[in-house]
Amino acid sequence: MYVEDLKNEFYGFLAGKRIFLMVHYDIDSICCCKILQSLLRHNHILYSLAVIRGIEDFKTAFRENCEDVKYFVLINCGGTVDIVELLEPEEDVIFFVLDSHRPIDLCNIYSNDQIRILSPPEEEAEVPKFDSVFREESDEEDDVESTSGAGSDDELEGRAAKRRRLGEEELVKRREKRLWEDNRSKLLFEYSQFTYYAKASSIFMFELAWSLNKDDKDLLWLAIVALTEQMLFGKLEDSKYNFEIANLQAHATRLHNRSNDSEVKASLKITFEKDLRLVLHRQWSVDNSLRYSAFTACRMKLWSLKGDRRMQQLLAEMGLPLIQSKQAFSSMDLELKKEFHGSIEKLSEKYNLEDIVYPTFILQYSYRNNYSAADIVYTLLAVLETAPKSKNLEECFNDAMECLPRPKKEILTVGVGRAQTLFKVMFKIVQSALEMKQIISAGPFVYYIIQEGFLEWYMFSNLHVLALLAQFILKAYVSMSRNRKANQLPLIVSAPKNIENGTCVILGIPPLCENSPKNFFGKAFEKAAETIRSETACDFFDTSYFEIPVRDRVRFLDALTVI
Repeated sequence: MYVEDLKNEFYGFLAGKRIFLMVHYDIDSICCCKILQSLLRHNHILYSLAVIRGIEDFKTAFRENCEDVKYFVLINCGGTVDIVELLEPEEDVIFFVLDSHRPIDLCNIYSNDQIRILSPPEEEAEVPKFDSVFREESDEEDDVESTSGAGSDDELEGRAAKRRRLGEEELVKRREKRLWEDNRSKLLFEYSQFTYYAKASSIFMFELAWSLNKDDKDLLWLAIVALTEQMLFGKLEDSKYNFEIANLQAHATRLHNRSNDSEVKASLKITFEKDLRLVLHRQWSVDNSLRYSAFTACRMKLWSLKGDRRMQQLLAEMGLPLIQSKQAFSSMDLELKKEFHGSIEKLSEKYNLEDIVYPTFILQYSYRNNYSAADIVYTLLAVLETAPKSKNLEECFNDAMECLPRPKKEILTVGVGRAQTLFKVMFKIVQSALEMKQIISAGPFVYYIIQEGFLEWYMFSNLHVLALLAQFILKAYVSMSRNRKANQLPLIVSAPKNIENGTCVILGIPPLCENSPKNFFGKAFEKAAETIRSETACDFFDTSYFEIPVRDRVRFLDALTVI
């Protein structure tokens, strides 16, 4: 069931109780967890925490703690599966679910006691009514008496008439049941055919902190980072991003006006600004940031000699010497740094860089620390998903936690370096894929396969890194393709997952022409796996990310073309 009053039915309800936090392994979940931890400390609520990457982690964490804890808070995990059926909890166990993955499982929505969903339903979700999908099986079937022994003619005629009447009623009941089941199947398919993301969980948690009058700039920055992550990974529409960013801007103004002069000097400063769609340009050089950003690389075709010359021409028109463009942005001439944003914006139309500017927030604290929300997102992504194999899940998670809300310098420096390496590798992959014509058209979609011998393959077995690469590849393919319908084709990317077990991951993303980020590949992957009877391991809450044996990949793609 949905919780309408989070202040009393969630936060007030948990006062004095011990709870267990189950936090998904992504940026929004980390931001949401940090906000919730702040609120729990205010109310002296005891809690334990487990990092959840997939369904198996989810089951293991519950199994190990269900005897000691009766109240579980699930952050971005569990909402899309039937929790009661999956975990089989005792009747006194309660789950509070704050999950941005959609669609929410209907059994969770209509669970009146054990499952309590903290985020309201979206207007466009169209949740089927309870009576349309749930029905109690009636055991009240009239038994037809057996005709054992002799009887009078009147009795025999009465029994025959009764049988006819019962037979007609049974036929009507069966027909009604069949029609109801057909309608139920249709409603369930329409409800669950697309996977997508709702508003970031961190924003809901920040709004709770605001309603409790326990919000501050640190918590606001966490909500900003979560929203920016959704925008960068294409998890929400531009209109929704602009709406949410305007709401957060109002909070930033309110919190700035609320703080006194001494607090302003000691605390962080959050400013609403227009920024450029360039990766880490404040922590990198202008030359590298322009070259390795997917936006500029695809618009200017920077993998070609012609594109490279075009970039040099852009820098020349901006009045930016090559020596300055190749050194760290922080070390550039002060005047050139001040003019950089304005110069590139003026020339954006000439160089096919429209929309290079977008609204966001900049974080400032102490003298030299100056980060955009996108910088923090890319750094956190590198910390979480590009760490060496020697680092385990919990270590990466804790490193990411320490970078928020005020970035820890040592971890941030390492994360920025890894992020820079990641974008260089992605650019090389895209360049090679285009030159070698490795992006294959299968008719209704195009696909690209990262081969097992690739040196940095382990990075691309992770969901968000693979999603970034997929977006880069699809944009590059559309920019170079002579096919007029290229922007109408979705993309499937595959990467090695576990070489020892011989498995790979498959990720599908919708075509560029789609205005909605809703993804139809989850159901398609399930159907294709059933068709070829493959041993799939869908251990992920986002079903557009699928794991299959490498030996079945060709047959799997063939089955998808048929579907």
